[in-house]
Formats: sequence, structure tokens, C-alpha cells
Amino acid sequence: MVIYLADLAHTKSVDNKSLTVPLNIGYIKAYAMEVHKGSVDISLFKHPERLLARVEKQKPDIIGFANYGWNVNLNWAIGNYLKKELPDTLFVAGGPNIDPDPERQMAFFKRHNYLDFLVIDGGEEPFSELISWHREAGKNYKALPSNLIWLENGSIQKTTERPLTKQIENIPSPYLSGYLDEFIEYDMVPLFETNRGCPFQCTFCAWGSASKNLVRRFDQDVAIAEIEYVGARSKAHNWIVCDANFGLLKRDIEIAKAIRNVKDQYGTPHTCDIWLAKNVTERNLEIGEILSDMAVPVMAVQSLNDQVLKNIKRGNISKETYAEYQQKFHAIGSRTYSDVIVPLPGETLDTHIHALYQLFNFEVDNIHNHNMRLLPGAETNSTETRQEYGFRTRYRLIHGDAGIYQTPSGNQIRCFEYEESLRSTKTMTEEEVFYLRKLHFLVDFCWNTEIYKPLLKVMKFYGVNPIEVLQRFLTFGESADSTTVPQSGHLSAFWRHFDQMSHEEWFDSEKDIRSYFAKDENFNRLINQEFEKLNILFSVIALRDYKQEFDEGMRQVTHEFSQVPKDVLDLALKLVAATFPALDTPSTPESIEISSGLVALGLQSTAVFQPSQDQQRIYFSENPQRTQIKDIILRAEGRTLSKILNTQGISLRNLKFNIKKECASAVVL
Repeated sequence: MVIYLADLAHTKSVDNKSLTVPLNIGYIKAYAMEVHKGSVDISLFKHPERLLARVEKQKPDIIGFANYGWNVNLNWAIGNYLKKELPDTLFVAGGPNIDPDPERQMAFFKRHNYLDFLVIDGGEEPFSELISWHREAGKNYKALPSNLIWLENGSIQKTTERPLTKQIENIPSPYLSGYLDEFIEYDMVPLFETNRGCPFQCTFCAWGSASKNLVRRFDQDVAIAEIEYVGARSKAHNWIVCDANFGLLKRDIEIAKAIRNVKDQYGTPHTCDIWLAKNVTERNLEIGEILSDMAVPVMAVQSLNDQVLKNIKRGNISKETYAEYQQKFHAIGSRTYSDVIVPLPGETLDTHIHALYQLFNFEVDNIHNHNMRLLPGAETNSTETRQEYGFRTRYRLIHGDAGIYQTPSGNQIRCFEYEESLRSTKTMTEEEVFYLRKLHFLVDFCWNTEIYKPLLKVMKFYGVNPIEVLQRFLTFGESADSTTVPQSGHLSAFWRHFDQMSHEEWFDSEKDIRSYFAKDENFNRLINQEFEKLNILFSVIALRDYKQEFDEGMRQVTHEFSQVPKDVLDLALKLVAATFPALDTPSTPESIEISSGLVALGLQSTAVFQPSQDQQRIYFSENPQRTQIKDIILRAEGRTLSKILNTQGISLRNLKFNIKKECASAVVL
């Protein structure tokens, strides 16, 4: 029996290094091969055109699609085409983004009418049993395995759900079986899954509900063997550990050591993405020490308002513990990261800004703000939740996920991905959400990317929270009169452009966004990557075209806070201007004389900062990472810059200048 499994990705705007290894379908294959031995021939696909070409050469008996929010329309386009070519082939899909509501399941099947079955929850056993059913039972639907849903006579039909066990003992490793070697050789980003599921019930996420709030474990020895196997073969710069709560289990210490050993032995990966558990602080600290510069510990809060947390069924650790957690991570030299989502049910503009205020006080190094996306399978996507909190949603592109794919016969398959996101609730207006879009950009640009971070830390040392500075900078840039305040006119043009694009990216309905990009002119602009993530796009625009205006605006705004000594402030402004110059600044070494206390602030928290009278001359020069990123930016036409940076673990933060080697005894900024 010939079987094709497809974890399709949009491949027109990125190369292989920005794609992830298809671990999901690798597990499906590994289990099916163990059960069915030589009676099945299973091939894995990531590239749409490679799947289309293989179908032309050899028709499969079954095609299985891994279905996610970022490839659901690609599956739809490829699936509809293949169904016409392969009327006798069984079409199956599985993935976490399936709503439990029968009406929404019905709508999914009506749109994806090429599908015969959907697999819910873990797919290895149901899919393998479906192979046997297809071979032996024919159309006897009473003999179908558990965990399937399908559409029959206009209604949703289901088989029973199988119980889940804590220990996963029967699924072989697709890495150790060699089934993913092809994708490792392509230098795709390796994924690792040492456990499955999440014990929490956050309503905005489908992770816990899909796993019945159970954490299921793969064998520790197998997990470590996979890390060693991939480490010896992969040249990828970034790895991703897919566990929802890494550090939840004691054994995660040993897994972290295995990852570190690979880096020490082979030099790669440079970075490793992990999401830490929130209730095991000491273990997380140990993991942070082990991985060191490889990982930024992610400790999301989503909100810091008690009522909002209750509304979304989320229990954060106490703020006191969270603050202590940040301090301890900084003490071992680790950067920290937190996520915040707007507009969550019950969140207001004031409560959200207060959360940002607190996160700055905690000195979280990366504060990432996300627009609330309505995910199929999550409780917030239900009709009841939408009505209770007065959700109003709109649609926008998922940037970089679009393409034109050629069939062997010369036909073109055009498709793109989009998301439904929350734009207003009973407690937050869309106008406020648009205001936060600009403020969040400044948090990302000035703090996360570190372009003005030392300056903002100086302000914080003297009792001025960075969010106060950023709010005032936004007001200054939007409304000041350029005839009386130099540079502000240029900044107002920057913000008008930002505002225009942040409004234009939203569509009122699925029909609207589909109709807009059905036009050749608009779809060609999409394929040419003229629609980019705004934070990335406008960070590049600011560094390329407005850096002097930003520097001058920051100077004028920060001088309005009288509690900061002018001489200290001027030195801090001098430091940030030299550390992060405009993109076209020559790479010739420059030097400035600066307070040694300010130099140290580039790496340390304000808790250890002291203004110093000691002057130190520091020399700046362009480093290889800055050269690499500038090259990526210059070559980004027709490619998705944000996806390249994110998947390869590259940050615009690395555009800052380094101190020359002969001055490295001071500190590297």
C-alpha cells in the first residue's frame, strides 16, 4: 500500500533552512512502519511541488495531511486539486486546530470537502488502524478505529475516543529510525518532542484541551539519543523543543545537558527555543545555567490582572515570585522573555499598560505583545465565549505563508494563509488596540531589540518607568509641530505610514480577504513579499531612514523628565546612538568616551547600576552578525524577512556594534 504523508509548508518565500523538520508525520510513519512492516510504502513531504510531482509518477492509496493554522489553506488548495486527480484515494487529515463544536466541524468539512476523515488527538494509532481498515474492511464504517470524525448524510459522525496514557512506550523514534534524515540534510530546523500535552486549561490555547490536560512522556533515553543523533548530522543554527512546559519534569535537566553537550561538541545549534514551566522556578534556573547563551527562558504571563486571568482560566505564579525569578536569571547571566496577549476577555487599556509597567519593573529582557488570535480547538473560539465578552474579530495575512505551486501538467495552484484575530471586546475598543499596536512596536524596537535599552535603564534607575518614556515619545512623534520642534515632522510621517499600514492589514471577513487577494495585482504583491510583519518592517525602516530622528526625539522626550541628571542623560544618549547607528553607517571603527557605569549597563540590570565619574574610551566596529543581517535585509526582496529571522534564531538586536577586540577587556555591548 502506497501512502503519502504531507506536512506542507509555503516554500516560495523561504529556503530549506527556514523550514522545520516534519517531526509530526515522522511519528505517524514510524508507528505505521513498526505495525505494518513491509506491507506499506510511506513517503514524507514538506514541499508542495514535490508531493505533486510524486503523485504524477505514482498514485497513492492514502494521503494524510498535517493540518495547522499556518497551512490549512495550502492543504485545501493541494487537497482539492489532488482529489480530482485521485478519486479513489483515501484523504485524511489531523492536527490540533479542530473545534469540538459539531457545527464548526461541519463547516470545516464543507470547506475541506476533499477529506474523508479527520483524526483527533494523537494520530499514530488511529492512522495505522485506518490503514488496516482501508485494506480489509472497505466501506464498513462500523469497523472504523477510534478517534475519527467524518461527514455523512449532512451530519458529523464520530467514533469513540481512546484513553491516553502518561507514558508513551509504543511509538518508535522517527529520528533514530532514519525517516527524517532527508530533512536533516536539508538543514531544516530540528524539532524535538520529549513529552506531549499541557496540564493547564488556558482558554486561548488548544494545547491543554487537545491533550485532555495530560502530560505524556517519551522515554528519556530515547529523547537524549535523538538529540545526539541529530546533533551529529544537523548544521542548523536553531533547534526547537516543542514541549509546552520544559522543566516541568525532573529529567528535563538531563535533556538540557544533552543539548548543551551537542553545542559544545559540534558548535551548533547556536540557539534553542524552549518554553519553560511556570511552577518549577529552581529547575528552570538550572536549565538556564546549563543552556546559558543558547536559550532565552520564556516565562509568559499573558496578563497580570487577576480578573482577566480568571476569565481565561490561567493561574500565574505570584508577582513576587515572578520578580524573584527574573532577578535570579539575570544573576546567572540569562536573558528573560515574557508574552502578553491583547485584548483578552476583560482586559482594558489601563490594565494592559499597567502589566507592561510591571514587566518593565521586573526587568524582563524581552516583552512580546501579541494580538489575540481565535484558534480552532481553543475555548475562546466558541460561540459562547465570543458572545459573553463581546468579541469582534477581523482577518489578516499570516505573513510569509503564500505561494504559487506548479503541477506537473503546468497548472498553477495559488493560495495564502490568514488568521482571525480579536479586534475589540466589551472592555477594549479597536481604536485602543490600534494605539497599542504602535506602543507595542516601540516596546519591541526600543527595549527588546535594545536600540534604546541602556537609555531606558538609566531612566528607570532614576524612577521613570520605560513605558512612560515610550508613551510620551509616541505622543511627541505623532503630534508635535515640526516648525517649533525639529525632527518631529519626520517622525509624524513615520507614524502616519505605520498607522496606515496597521489599518490596511485588516479585513472584515474571510470573503473580503479572499476576494482582495484573488485579484492578480494584489496576489502578485503578496508573492513579492510587499506585506511583511510590521514590527520587522518598521524596525528596518526606522534604522534605515529615521535613525537620526529617533535619536533626536528620544533626546527631547527624555529631557522632559527632570529627575534624571542632564549630564548622565547626555552620556546615555551618546552611548545608544553609537551602539545602534543607522544601517548605512560605515563599518570603520569609531570611539567615544563614556562613563564606565553606563557601559556596564549594557549587560546588567539597574539593580547593580551606579553612575560613575570614571571615563572609559570604547571602540565600536561592525561585527560579523551585523554584516550577515544587513546582507539578509538587502537580499530580502521576494523573501519573508520575519520568517527567516525567526526560524533561524536571528535577531535585529545583533545589528548593534561590538567593541573592538583590543578593548574587549572592558565589556562587549
